[in-house]
Amino acid sequence: MQDTLSEKTYRELRRKVLTGELETGAQLVNRTLAQELKVSLAPVREAIHRLATDGLVEHVPGAGAFVRRSSLQDLEELYVLREAVESCAAAEAARNIAQNQLDALEEVLAEFTAVLSRIRREKARLATDGMFEHWLDCEERFHQIVVEGARNRLLAKVIEDHKALGRVFGVQRHRAAILTLTLAEETCRDHAAIAAALRDRDADTARRLMSDHIRKGRKTVLEHIRRHRSDS
Repeated sequence: MQDTLSEKTYRELRRKVLTGELETGAQLVNRTLAQELKVSLAPVREAIHRLATDGLVEHVPGAGAFVRRSSLQDLEELYVLREAVESCAAAEAARNIAQNQLDALEEVLAEFTAVLSRIRREKARLATDGMFEHWLDCEERFHQIVVEGARNRLLAKVIEDHKALGRVFGVQRHRAAILTLTLAEETCRDHAAIAAALRDRDADTARRLMSDHIRKGRKTVLEHIRRHRSDS
C-alpha cells in the first residue's frame, strides 16, 4: 500500500511540476504538500527525492527543495541526447516494432491531425492552451512508442534515466504560441514520414528522419524560449 501511495504521490507532484502548476522556483514544503495531497510526510519526502534525481527539483542547503528552472544549456544537452538516442531507436524500431505499436502510432497520428484541423479554424492560426497540451501529450506518446518499438533495453533506459521526453516536453507547456499552423503542418508531415519508414522497415530513412525532426524541434523551442526570456 505504501509503495502504491508513494508512486501516486510522485506522479502527482511530477505532473504539477511539468504542467507548471508548481511554478519554477517554487519551494516544496513537505507538510503543505502532504496536506494538499492528503498523504503522510513519508511519500512526499520520497517523491521530492525522486524529482531531484530526475533533475526537476533542486535542494538548496539550509533553504529546502525548489522546482528547478531548466537552463538553455540543460535543454541543449537534452536535445543532443535525444537526437543521438532516438535516431538510433528509430532505426532499431524499423527492424523490431510490432504491428500493435504501428497501429498505436497511427492512432496518435490521427490525434495530431485532429488538433491540426482545430488550429486551422482558429483566427490567429495558433494553438490554444488546451490544443497545445493535447499536442504535447501526443508528442510524448509518439516518441515513447518509437523508443519502445526499438526493443532495446539500454536505449530505453538512457531515455528513462534522464527523463528526457518528460523534461523536454514539460518545459514547453504554457507556451502555446510556439505552435503555429505552419509548425503544426510541418510536424504532422514529419511524424507521418517517420511512421511510414517504420512500416516499410527502412532503418536508414527512419534514423535520418528522426534526427532531422528532433534537430528542427530543438531549433524552434530554443529560439522561442530565448525570445520569451529576452522580452520578459
